[in-house]
Amino acid sequence: SEQLIAHGMRGDMPVALVEKGTTPEQQVYVTTLAGLPDLVENTTIHAPTLIIVGEVVKLREKLNWFDTDNN
Repeated sequence: SEQLIAHGMRGDMPVALVEKGTTPEQQVYVTTLAGLPDLVENTTIHAPTLIIVGEVVKLREKLNWFDTDNN
């Protein structure tokens, strides 16, 4: 994240980490680019994990079809 910020990306840019996506073990962590190092240091994240950077992360609540807790 430091490199992205150093090259002009905003520190408040939304970031999502999707761990074990599309499986029953899926976990989603949402933070900002500036907050990403703290999240990774303080959370045990397992492979495979997809990292999504950008405003599209804000659509998570609208498109949260996978989360069975909301159904």
